[in-house]
Amino acid sequence: MVTAQQTFKVSFYPTTVTIEASRGSSDTHLVVDRTTGQVTTASSSPAFSASPLRTLSAHGIMGLINLQRGPYVVLITGREAVGTIGSSTVYRVSATRVVRVADDRTPSGFDAADEATYVRLLENALQTPSFYFSYDMDLTCSLQRQDSGSNDVFFFNKYLAEPIINAVGSQSVFVLPVIHGFFACKPVEVRGTRFNYVLVTRRGRYRQGTRYLSRGADAEGHVSNYAETEQIVDFSSGDQMAYVQVRGSIPIMWAQVPNMHYVPELRIDVNASHERFQTHMTRMIDEYNEVVAVNLINKVKYEKPMGDAFAALSAQMKSPQYHYVHFDFHKECSRMRWDRISLLMDELSSLNTRFGYYEKKASHVQRQQLGVVRTNCMDCLDRTNVVQSELARLALEWQLRSSHVIEQTESVSSFPLLRQMLNNVWADNADTVSCAYSGTGALKTDFTRTGKRTYMGALRDGRNSVERYVRGNFFDGERQDSIDLLLGAYRVQASRPFAQTLSSEARALVGTIYVCLFMLAYAFFYPRNHSWFGISNVAFVGAWCGVLCLVFCVVRAKHTAELVNWPRLVAHPMRPQVIKTNASIKLPIVDRWLEPSAQSVRPSGKKFA
Repeated sequence: MVTAQQTFKVSFYPTTVTIEASRGSSDTHLVVDRTTGQVTTASSSPAFSASPLRTLSAHGIMGLINLQRGPYVVLITGREAVGTIGSSTVYRVSATRVVRVADDRTPSGFDAADEATYVRLLENALQTPSFYFSYDMDLTCSLQRQDSGSNDVFFFNKYLAEPIINAVGSQSVFVLPVIHGFFACKPVEVRGTRFNYVLVTRRGRYRQGTRYLSRGADAEGHVSNYAETEQIVDFSSGDQMAYVQVRGSIPIMWAQVPNMHYVPELRIDVNASHERFQTHMTRMIDEYNEVVAVNLINKVKYEKPMGDAFAALSAQMKSPQYHYVHFDFHKECSRMRWDRISLLMDELSSLNTRFGYYEKKASHVQRQQLGVVRTNCMDCLDRTNVVQSELARLALEWQLRSSHVIEQTESVSSFPLLRQMLNNVWADNADTVSCAYSGTGALKTDFTRTGKRTYMGALRDGRNSVERYVRGNFFDGERQDSIDLLLGAYRVQASRPFAQTLSSEARALVGTIYVCLFMLAYAFFYPRNHSWFGISNVAFVGAWCGVLCLVFCVVRAKHTAELVNWPRLVAHPMRPQVIKTNASIKLPIVDRWLEPSAQSVRPSGKKFA
């Protein structure tokens, strides 16, 4: 069923911008002051009888944001229908546009280069193909939450929409809640029974960011990479069943500090984590009634301190509605023994059965989900995806059996097409959530898609792991800035956050790296003696590779504070201080010989945020 669609007309006048909706707003318009950005309402009539300077059309208004020059409006200019939930159509945002509302006056402290950077960051954050909305239902809330109350944790554009909400209220047609995450709707027929299989992942709007730059819990108990995933069985009769799961970073004060090592430095502050842990888990119990925290990290070596801290804080959580399970995923499923995930499913069976799922028939709620499984690993990506997909499979079997679609002795595996659809949807979900946090597709999706681990899948995982290393050290700072700007973690100020601050030593090192790369490229395209594998060419390449490796070692030892791609808008609390040994010397190797007592880069001493 196709629901009514909505369009908006944006008209620019000398002092104001007006926004009109095609339906649902009577004669009310939004009016945005082009100088202050203040949003008010007005009725159509004489005030807008003059011809506008220009007009734009849009499918939705994500909201407004103030940059250096003044207010900008974020418009949804492209949409694609991707499925339905009940009678409501869900759209994917396929195109957006950031339009300056402010007039042509130049405020004091304005810098054109910084303004262009702000706009580019905002546009980059909006370019991800993972925004979804519906005109006729609040997609930010699960089916059960829509019956019992509201929650704006997954209202991803809430910061942008606040000026409009303050003017007209949250229920206005001008307020369009948008989620960031994943949506899939697949038509299914099993033994003559037709239904839509819907999977929705909603990423939280608090403490979002990139993999190494956003970890753990903040002072308000919000955790990184927090997301709710809802599996819906939507029958053509109108009956609906839903099962909800949650993922989120380990809710303690911890960080992995990028330092150009493959495994970053791990820092944990257990003593300062108690209140954050309690706040987070108490909020989850208030929201979901009962919580079982499933911890999938290793019980040994690098990850062991994290598991010990999680277990210690869980033991202090005296609520009977909180449960803790630690399953060492890598140990139990080592050597590709992926069938051993069933051990965890058996351990969770009694709790998960008691939690149940949400069910509505003939518009009447038949049952509610009484608890939630909260799954995490270090990143809340790869291991988490595998376990969540298995929990979803079990829940789907319960739902189809209780609806008499399949027999009590049958499973999803009894229907190859159903199993294949389920695997592919969950693998796509894994890739989408992983791209949002780490910048690459998920690992271990070969198991999610096929039910078994393959060597080709392991090779793909190796490639993605290398890409994650490169992104985490050299690209994610700017991506973190984009997210902070979009979600309001950073409010634009009259400052110069993008000013170049590299020391002369760091610039010399970067220049040396460029020279090395140029010489290696030259040796590739113009090999000495016209032979790639000739002794002279191999020696030439080896010499420059040696120089490159030496420079990289110096950078990693002394200049990660400058040459790791750190965010510039919201300072990372664990970023080391830049300590210059001798600003007049541009070759750090020489500088180390001249100043043997020179200090290396030291931690800033700042506390976690």
